[in-house]
Amino acid sequence: MKKLILAGAFLLIGVSLVAQPASKYTTAKALEQVLAYRSDRKFPLILAHRGGPEMTETENSLETFRHTVQQIPDAIIEMDVRMTADSVLVLLHDDEIERTTTGKGLLKGQTWAELKAVFLRDLQGHPTRQRIPLFDDVLRWGAGKVLMAIDAKPEVDLRKVMKAIVDRGALHSVFVICYSTADAVKLRTEYPDVWIALGFNTADHGETLQKAGLSLHHLIALAARQGSDFYRRVHQDGIACTAGTYGPDNLDEKPISEVDDDYRKIFQTGADILTTDRPVAVWRLFKDL
Repeated sequence: MKKLILAGAFLLIGVSLVAQPASKYTTAKALEQVLAYRSDRKFPLILAHRGGPEMTETENSLETFRHTVQQIPDAIIEMDVRMTADSVLVLLHDDEIERTTTGKGLLKGQTWAELKAVFLRDLQGHPTRQRIPLFDDVLRWGAGKVLMAIDAKPEVDLRKVMKAIVDRGALHSVFVICYSTADAVKLRTEYPDVWIALGFNTADHGETLQKAGLSLHHLIALAARQGSDFYRRVHQDGIACTAGTYGPDNLDEKPISEVDDDYRKIFQTGADILTTDRPVAVWRLFKDL
């Protein structure tokens, strides 16, 4: 009987280890090795938009994050952070909660006690048994193990977001999307080594940022699909660049068999990170290269 109990215990430990990602983003150097621009990059980084849910999954949920990382261990998990009426940080893309949950109304007008009573809907609109996740729970899961892109919505207090990240030891596991240069400068002043992602509308936007007082150190350019000259100029500043393939009439909306070469071309043209709603399918286009 003791042997059976011990065998069962070792089996449970083994399953736990398999299910839990390994620690790899615990130092500034480790994160820099992944996010810094490299001219010899063999395949793009894959950024899973809202976690990369499939049609039967929920966006911005721990369940979906886990599933994506199980399939793409090096995926960047993008998540949307909002704040409740009583200042609790949670994950949800829209302020109006009806599309993605069984509830109604504005998230910012409801307390956490009210919101934790509703359930998430999958991409088809079907209710699930999943709840809106706390940002803290996601950080606790991913800190040191998963690379996370933090999209804190404009009305969210970035200081509170950063405190949560630091308190969970996740500073070297994230980059933070900023909606303005002013926010980026404030953030970098307090956290000199934090990785920041900002929108780039022109290839020389780095010069504008420098004039505003923002160092190009630890910076990622967020951009729509661009030509080779755009990427070449951004790379001259040592900045890696994303290309979004999600949204109306974009590649993610078309059968992947019809646009597989288009994804490859975006990378060959110069994009370093592909931001996509179907990360697993896109990753498979590159994994055997």
